[in-house]
Amino acid sequence: MKFIHTADWHLGKLLKEHSMTEDQAWLLENRFLPLVDEEKPDVILLSGDVYDRSYPPEEAVELFDRMTEEIVGKRKIPFIIISGNHDSAERLAVASRLLSRQGLYIFGPLTLVKPVVLEDKYGQVAFLPLPYAEPARVRVMMNALDIPGAEEVHSFEAAEKVLVDHVISLLPDGGKGMRKIALAHAFAAGGSPSESERPLSIGGYDRISDDIFASYDYTALGHLHRPQKTKADSEKIQYSGSLMRYSFDEVNQKKGVIVGDMDGEGKVHTVFHELKPLHDVRILEGLFDDLMGEGVEPSEDYLQIVLSDEKPVIDAMPKLRTKFPNALGVEQDMGYKEDSGDRRVHLEKMSDEEILRDFVHHFRDRDLTEEEEKLSLAVWDRVYRKENAQ
Repeated sequence: MKFIHTADWHLGKLLKEHSMTEDQAWLLENRFLPLVDEEKPDVILLSGDVYDRSYPPEEAVELFDRMTEEIVGKRKIPFIIISGNHDSAERLAVASRLLSRQGLYIFGPLTLVKPVVLEDKYGQVAFLPLPYAEPARVRVMMNALDIPGAEEVHSFEAAEKVLVDHVISLLPDGGKGMRKIALAHAFAAGGSPSESERPLSIGGYDRISDDIFASYDYTALGHLHRPQKTKADSEKIQYSGSLMRYSFDEVNQKKGVIVGDMDGEGKVHTVFHELKPLHDVRILEGLFDDLMGEGVEPSEDYLQIVLSDEKPVIDAMPKLRTKFPNALGVEQDMGYKEDSGDRRVHLEKMSDEEILRDFVHHFRDRDLTEEEEKLSLAVWDRVYRKENAQ
Protein backbone atom coordinates (compact mmCIF):
# COMPACT_ATOMS: atom_id res chain seq x y z
CA MET A 1 0.00 0.00 0.00
CA LYS A 2 1.62 3.25 -1.15
CA PHE A 3 0.46 6.46 0.50
CA ILE A 4 1.31 10.15 0.56
CA HIS A 5 1.21 11.70 4.02
CA THR A 6 0.69 15.46 4.11
CA ALA A 7 -0.67 17.85 6.76
CA ASP A 8 -1.10 21.45 7.83
CA TRP A 9 -2.00 22.99 4.49
CA HIS A 10 -3.39 26.07 6.29
CA LEU A 11 -5.18 27.27 3.18
CA GLY A 12 -5.92 30.98 3.47
CA LYS A 13 -2.87 31.60 5.67
CA LEU A 14 -1.72 35.18 6.22
CA LEU A 15 2.00 35.79 6.66
CA LYS A 16 2.34 39.23 8.27
CA GLU A 17 -1.06 40.16 6.77
CA HIS A 18 -0.05 38.93 3.29
CA SER A 19 -2.31 36.22 1.85
CA MET A 20 -0.44 33.05 0.91
CA THR A 21 -3.35 31.47 -0.99
CA GLU A 22 -1.94 32.12 -4.47
CA ASP A 23 1.40 30.63 -3.44
CA GLN A 24 -0.38 27.63 -1.92
CA ALA A 25 -2.30 27.11 -5.16
CA TRP A 26 0.91 27.31 -7.20
CA LEU A 27 2.67 24.80 -4.95
CA LEU A 28 -0.21 22.32 -4.99
CA GLU A 29 -0.68 22.56 -8.74
CA ASN A 30 2.98 22.66 -9.79
CA ARG A 31 4.71 20.59 -7.13
CA PHE A 32 2.23 18.42 -5.23
CA LEU A 33 0.06 17.13 -8.09
CA PRO A 34 3.09 16.30 -10.31
CA LEU A 35 4.50 14.27 -7.39
CA VAL A 36 1.15 12.49 -7.08
CA ASP A 37 1.29 11.66 -10.80
CA GLU A 38 4.86 10.42 -10.47
CA GLU A 39 4.35 8.28 -7.36
CA LYS A 40 0.82 7.05 -8.16
CA PRO A 41 -0.17 6.41 -4.51
CA ASP A 42 -3.03 4.15 -3.51
CA VAL A 43 -4.27 6.76 -1.03
CA ILE A 44 -3.48 10.31 0.13
CA LEU A 45 -3.67 11.25 3.83
CA LEU A 46 -4.14 14.83 5.07
CA SER A 47 -3.69 14.99 8.83
CA GLY A 48 -5.55 18.14 9.80
CA ASP A 49 -5.45 21.94 9.50
CA VAL A 50 -6.78 22.01 5.97
CA TYR A 51 -7.60 25.68 6.56
CA ASP A 52 -5.89 28.29 8.68
CA ARG A 53 -9.05 29.36 10.48
CA SER A 54 -12.59 28.20 11.17
CA TYR A 55 -14.04 30.72 8.70
CA PRO A 56 -11.68 30.40 5.73
CA PRO A 57 -11.74 32.96 2.89
CA GLU A 58 -13.63 32.06 -0.29
CA GLU A 59 -10.47 31.60 -2.35
CA ALA A 60 -9.15 29.04 0.16
CA VAL A 61 -12.36 27.02 0.02
CA GLU A 62 -12.30 27.15 -3.78
CA LEU A 63 -8.67 25.93 -3.80
CA PHE A 64 -9.53 22.99 -1.56
CA ASP A 65 -12.47 22.16 -3.83
CA ARG A 66 -10.13 22.14 -6.86
CA MET A 67 -7.66 19.86 -5.12
CA THR A 68 -10.30 17.31 -4.13
CA GLU A 69 -11.54 17.29 -7.74
CA GLU A 70 -7.98 16.78 -9.03
CA ILE A 71 -7.21 13.97 -6.58
CA VAL A 72 -10.51 12.11 -6.27
CA GLY A 73 -12.49 13.25 -9.30
CA LYS A 74 -9.81 13.08 -12.01
CA ARG A 75 -7.21 10.69 -10.59
CA LYS A 76 -9.62 8.43 -8.67
CA ILE A 77 -7.27 8.31 -5.66
CA PRO A 78 -8.93 7.87 -2.24
CA PHE A 79 -8.33 10.98 -0.13
CA ILE A 80 -8.65 10.71 3.68
CA ILE A 81 -8.79 13.97 5.64
CA ILE A 82 -9.18 14.80 9.32
CA SER A 83 -9.85 18.15 10.96
CA GLY A 84 -7.17 19.97 12.94
CA ASN A 85 -7.31 22.57 15.68
CA HIS A 86 -7.49 25.39 13.10
CA ASP A 87 -10.44 23.84 11.26
CA SER A 88 -14.11 23.94 12.05
CA ALA A 89 -14.81 20.22 12.29
CA GLU A 90 -18.47 20.58 11.33
CA ARG A 91 -17.91 22.94 8.39
CA LEU A 92 -15.03 20.90 6.98
CA ALA A 93 -17.08 17.70 6.98
CA VAL A 94 -20.18 19.05 5.20
CA ALA A 95 -21.61 16.36 2.85
CA SER A 96 -18.92 13.91 4.02
CA ARG A 97 -21.33 10.95 4.08
CA LEU A 98 -22.17 11.47 0.42
CA LEU A 99 -18.60 12.25 -0.63
CA SER A 100 -17.23 9.09 0.98
CA ARG A 101 -18.98 7.07 -1.72
CA GLN A 102 -16.74 8.79 -4.26
CA GLY A 103 -13.52 8.15 -2.31
CA LEU A 104 -13.31 11.48 -0.44
CA TYR A 105 -13.32 10.73 3.29
CA ILE A 106 -13.51 13.83 5.51
CA PHE A 107 -13.71 13.38 9.28
CA GLY A 108 -14.54 16.27 11.57
CA PRO A 109 -17.18 15.65 14.27
CA LEU A 110 -15.95 12.87 16.55
CA THR A 111 -19.32 11.15 16.70
CA LEU A 112 -19.09 10.41 12.95
CA VAL A 113 -15.55 9.01 12.97
CA LYS A 114 -15.15 5.48 11.64
CA PRO A 115 -12.39 3.40 9.99
CA VAL A 116 -11.77 3.45 6.25
CA VAL A 117 -10.77 0.03 4.92
CA LEU A 118 -8.91 -0.21 1.60
CA GLU A 119 -7.31 -3.18 -0.12
CA ASP A 120 -4.01 -3.86 -1.84
CA LYS A 121 -2.49 -7.07 -3.22
CA TYR A 122 -1.75 -8.27 0.33
CA GLY A 123 -5.23 -7.74 1.70
CA GLN A 124 -7.01 -5.11 3.79
CA VAL A 125 -5.52 -2.00 5.36
CA ALA A 126 -7.52 -0.05 7.96
CA PHE A 127 -7.11 3.71 8.14
CA LEU A 128 -8.11 5.08 11.54
CA PRO A 129 -9.02 8.80 11.48
CA LEU A 130 -8.35 10.62 14.76
CA PRO A 131 -9.34 14.29 14.30
CA TYR A 132 -8.20 16.96 16.72
CA ALA A 133 -9.67 15.83 20.04
CA GLU A 134 -9.71 18.20 22.98
CA PRO A 135 -11.04 16.68 26.22
CA ALA A 136 -14.37 18.55 26.21
CA ARG A 137 -15.23 17.37 22.69
CA VAL A 138 -14.34 13.79 23.56
CA ARG A 139 -16.58 13.92 26.64
CA VAL A 140 -19.46 15.13 24.43
CA MET A 141 -18.76 12.26 22.01
CA MET A 142 -18.70 9.71 24.83
CA ASN A 143 -22.03 10.91 26.20
CA ALA A 144 -23.58 10.90 22.71
CA LEU A 145 -22.38 7.35 22.03
CA ASP A 146 -23.04 6.05 25.57
CA ILE A 147 -19.36 5.35 26.20
CA PRO A 148 -18.82 5.17 29.97
CA GLY A 149 -16.22 7.20 31.88
CA ALA A 150 -16.71 10.63 30.29
CA GLU A 151 -16.32 12.42 33.62
CA GLU A 152 -12.78 11.03 33.95
CA VAL A 153 -11.47 12.53 30.68
CA HIS A 154 -9.69 15.79 31.57
CA SER A 155 -6.40 15.64 29.63
CA PHE A 156 -5.47 15.53 25.96
CA GLU A 157 -3.76 12.18 26.48
CA ALA A 158 -6.85 10.64 28.07
CA ALA A 159 -9.02 12.08 25.29
CA GLU A 160 -6.78 10.68 22.55
CA LYS A 161 -6.70 7.28 24.24
CA VAL A 162 -10.51 7.15 24.35
CA LEU A 163 -10.75 8.14 20.69
CA VAL A 164 -8.15 5.54 19.65
CA ASP A 165 -9.94 2.78 21.57
CA HIS A 166 -13.31 3.81 20.15
CA VAL A 167 -12.20 3.82 16.50
CA ILE A 168 -10.35 0.51 16.80
CA SER A 169 -13.42 -1.05 18.42
CA LEU A 170 -15.35 -0.34 15.22
CA LEU A 171 -13.12 -2.72 13.25
CA PRO A 172 -14.11 -6.40 12.96
CA ASP A 173 -12.56 -8.28 15.88
CA GLY A 174 -10.86 -5.07 17.00
CA GLY A 175 -8.64 -5.07 13.92
CA LYS A 176 -6.65 -8.14 14.95
CA GLY A 177 -4.37 -9.32 12.15
CA MET A 178 -5.19 -6.25 10.06
CA ARG A 179 -2.57 -3.70 9.00
CA LYS A 180 -3.46 -0.32 10.44
CA ILE A 181 -2.55 3.32 9.70
CA ALA A 182 -3.70 6.19 11.91
CA LEU A 183 -4.19 9.85 11.02
CA ALA A 184 -3.95 12.12 14.07
CA HIS A 185 -3.67 15.82 14.80
CA ALA A 186 -1.89 16.15 18.12
CA PHE A 187 1.28 17.19 19.93
CA ALA A 188 3.02 13.85 20.45
CA ALA A 189 5.95 13.51 22.84
CA GLY A 190 9.26 13.76 21.02
CA GLY A 191 8.09 16.43 18.59
CA SER A 192 9.54 19.96 18.35
CA PRO A 193 7.16 22.88 17.72
CA SER A 194 7.53 26.11 15.68
CA GLU A 195 6.18 29.57 16.47
CA SER A 196 3.49 29.50 13.75
CA GLU A 197 1.55 26.65 15.39
CA ARG A 198 -1.39 27.69 17.51
CA PRO A 199 -0.88 26.15 20.98
CA LEU A 200 -3.45 23.51 21.87
CA SER A 201 -3.20 24.50 25.53
CA ILE A 202 -1.04 26.37 28.01
CA GLY A 203 1.90 24.87 29.89
CA GLY A 204 2.45 21.59 28.05
CA TYR A 205 -0.96 20.18 28.97
CA ASP A 206 -1.52 19.32 25.30
CA ARG A 207 1.39 16.87 24.96
CA ILE A 208 0.52 13.21 24.71
CA SER A 209 2.65 10.09 24.78
CA ASP A 210 3.40 8.62 21.37
CA ASP A 211 2.90 5.18 22.98
CA ILE A 212 -0.81 5.75 22.34
CA PHE A 213 -0.08 5.02 18.67
CA ALA A 214 2.02 1.90 19.34
CA SER A 215 -0.60 -0.49 17.94
CA TYR A 216 -0.50 1.12 14.48
CA ASP A 217 1.89 0.16 11.71
CA TYR A 218 2.18 3.83 10.80
CA THR A 219 0.82 7.05 12.30
CA ALA A 220 0.49 10.08 10.01
CA LEU A 221 0.66 13.03 12.36
CA GLY A 222 -0.30 16.64 11.84
CA HIS A 223 0.02 19.83 13.94
CA LEU A 224 3.79 20.36 14.24
CA HIS A 225 5.18 22.19 11.21
CA ARG A 226 8.65 20.67 11.06
CA PRO A 227 8.87 17.24 9.38
CA GLN A 228 10.10 14.86 12.06
CA LYS A 229 9.86 11.49 13.72
CA THR A 230 8.85 11.19 17.36
CA LYS A 231 11.57 8.56 17.74
CA ALA A 232 14.77 9.00 15.77
CA ASP A 233 15.21 5.26 15.16
CA SER A 234 11.65 4.55 13.96
CA GLU A 235 9.61 5.47 10.90
CA LYS A 236 6.33 4.38 12.49
CA ILE A 237 5.20 7.76 13.91
CA GLN A 238 5.97 10.87 11.86
CA TYR A 239 4.98 14.46 11.19
CA SER A 240 5.06 15.41 7.52
CA GLY A 241 5.27 19.08 8.52
CA SER A 242 3.38 21.97 6.98
CA LEU A 243 2.90 22.47 3.26
CA MET A 244 4.95 25.69 3.24
CA ARG A 245 6.96 27.93 5.56
CA TYR A 246 4.38 29.87 7.53
CA SER A 247 6.60 31.96 9.80
CA PHE A 248 10.12 33.34 9.78
CA ASP A 249 10.85 30.91 12.60
CA GLU A 250 10.63 28.15 9.98
CA VAL A 251 13.18 29.50 7.46
CA ASN A 252 15.61 26.64 8.08
CA GLN A 253 12.98 23.92 7.79
CA LYS A 254 12.41 21.82 4.70
CA LYS A 255 8.80 21.57 3.59
CA GLY A 256 7.16 18.76 1.68
CA VAL A 257 5.37 15.46 2.05
CA ILE A 258 6.14 11.89 3.05
CA VAL A 259 5.74 9.05 0.58
CA GLY A 260 5.33 5.72 2.35
CA ASP A 261 5.16 2.12 1.19
CA MET A 262 3.70 -0.61 3.40
CA ASP A 263 4.46 -4.27 2.72
CA GLY A 264 2.28 -7.27 3.47
CA GLU A 265 3.67 -7.57 7.02
CA GLY A 266 2.85 -3.96 7.88
CA LYS A 267 6.42 -2.68 7.71
CA VAL A 268 6.60 0.84 6.31
CA HIS A 269 9.43 2.49 4.41
CA THR A 270 9.17 6.27 4.00
CA VAL A 271 10.88 8.98 1.95
CA PHE A 272 10.51 12.72 2.51
CA HIS A 273 10.00 14.73 -0.70
CA GLU A 274 10.76 18.43 -0.46
CA LEU A 275 8.40 20.76 -2.34
CA LYS A 276 10.04 23.98 -3.54
CA PRO A 277 7.70 27.01 -3.46
CA LEU A 278 7.38 29.77 -6.04
CA HIS A 279 8.55 32.32 -3.45
CA ASP A 280 10.69 31.28 -0.52
CA VAL A 281 10.36 32.65 3.03
CA ARG A 282 13.71 34.02 4.18
CA ILE A 283 15.49 36.35 6.58
CA LEU A 284 17.87 38.80 4.93
CA GLU A 285 20.44 40.58 7.10
CA GLY A 286 22.99 43.32 6.43
CA LEU A 287 23.70 47.01 6.13
CA PHE A 288 21.06 48.98 4.25
CA ASP A 289 23.51 50.26 1.61
CA ASP A 290 24.94 46.77 1.10
CA LEU A 291 21.50 45.22 0.63
CA MET A 292 20.53 47.92 -1.88
CA GLY A 293 23.86 47.61 -3.71
CA GLU A 294 24.83 45.48 -6.68
CA GLY A 295 26.29 42.76 -4.46
CA VAL A 296 22.82 41.55 -3.42
CA GLU A 297 20.47 40.24 -6.11
CA PRO A 298 16.86 41.52 -6.24
CA SER A 299 14.36 38.97 -4.96
CA GLU A 300 10.62 38.36 -4.93
CA ASP A 301 10.89 36.02 -1.94
CA TYR A 302 8.96 36.83 1.23
CA LEU A 303 11.57 38.52 3.37
CA GLN A 304 12.06 39.62 6.94
CA ILE A 305 14.88 42.13 6.62
CA VAL A 306 17.18 42.80 9.56
CA LEU A 307 19.30 45.93 9.18
CA SER A 308 22.60 46.08 11.05
CA ASP A 309 23.18 49.82 10.58
CA GLU A 310 24.27 51.64 13.72
CA LYS A 311 22.09 54.66 12.86
CA PRO A 312 18.37 54.47 12.06
CA VAL A 313 17.38 54.22 8.40
CA ILE A 314 14.47 56.54 7.66
CA ASP A 315 11.63 55.09 5.51
CA ALA A 316 13.52 51.84 5.17
CA MET A 317 10.59 49.67 4.08
CA PRO A 318 9.41 51.65 1.00
CA LYS A 319 13.02 51.97 -0.13
CA LEU A 320 13.71 48.25 0.34
CA ARG A 321 10.54 47.30 -1.54
CA THR A 322 11.84 48.96 -4.71
CA LYS A 323 14.29 46.04 -4.85
CA PHE A 324 12.51 43.45 -2.68
CA PRO A 325 8.78 43.88 -3.52
CA ASN A 326 7.69 41.08 -1.18
CA ALA A 327 9.54 42.33 1.89
CA LEU A 328 7.05 41.77 4.72
CA GLY A 329 8.94 43.18 7.67
CA VAL A 330 12.01 45.20 8.55
CA GLU A 331 13.77 45.57 11.86
CA GLN A 332 16.99 47.19 13.00
CA ASP A 333 18.94 45.60 15.80
CA MET A 334 21.11 48.71 16.35
CA GLY A 335 23.87 46.50 17.65
CA TYR A 336 21.77 44.79 20.33
CA LYS A 337 21.59 41.02 20.16
CA GLU A 338 18.35 39.39 21.21
CA ASP A 339 20.15 36.56 22.99
CA SER A 340 22.25 38.91 25.14
CA GLY A 341 20.91 39.40 28.66
CA ASP A 342 23.20 42.33 29.54
CA ARG A 343 20.96 45.07 28.14
CA ARG A 344 17.80 43.49 29.60
CA VAL A 345 19.35 43.41 33.08
CA HIS A 346 20.48 47.02 32.64
CA LEU A 347 16.97 48.12 31.64
CA GLU A 348 15.41 46.39 34.63
CA LYS A 349 17.46 48.62 36.93
CA MET A 350 16.44 51.85 35.16
CA SER A 351 13.44 54.04 35.87
CA ASP A 352 10.94 54.86 33.12
CA GLU A 353 12.40 58.36 32.83
CA GLU A 354 15.93 56.96 32.46
CA ILE A 355 14.81 54.51 29.77
CA LEU A 356 13.23 57.35 27.78
CA ARG A 357 16.34 59.51 28.09
CA ASP A 358 18.54 56.60 26.98
CA PHE A 359 16.24 55.77 24.06
CA VAL A 360 16.16 59.35 22.76
CA HIS A 361 19.90 59.78 23.14
CA HIS A 362 20.52 56.54 21.22
CA PHE A 363 18.23 57.31 18.29
CA ARG A 364 18.61 61.09 18.03
CA ASP A 365 22.21 61.27 19.24
CA ARG A 366 21.23 64.08 21.63
CA ASP A 367 19.48 64.40 24.98
CA LEU A 368 15.93 65.50 25.69
CA THR A 369 15.46 69.21 26.07
CA GLU A 370 14.10 70.47 29.38
CA GLU A 371 10.73 71.16 27.72
CA GLU A 372 10.57 67.69 26.12
CA GLU A 373 11.37 65.99 29.40
CA LYS A 374 8.72 68.02 31.25
CA LEU A 375 6.12 67.10 28.60
CA SER A 376 7.00 63.38 28.69
CA LEU A 377 6.76 63.27 32.48
CA ALA A 378 3.35 64.97 32.35
CA VAL A 379 2.08 62.41 29.80
CA TRP A 380 3.41 59.51 31.89
CA ASP A 381 1.79 60.88 35.02
CA ARG A 382 -1.56 61.17 33.22
CA VAL A 383 -1.33 57.60 31.86
CA TYR A 384 -0.43 56.14 35.25
CA ARG A 385 -3.30 58.00 36.96
CA LYS A 386 -5.74 56.65 34.36
CA GLU A 387 -4.47 53.07 34.78
CA ASN A 388 -4.68 53.25 38.56
CA ALA A 389 -8.21 54.68 38.36
CA GLN A 390 -9.28 51.60 36.38
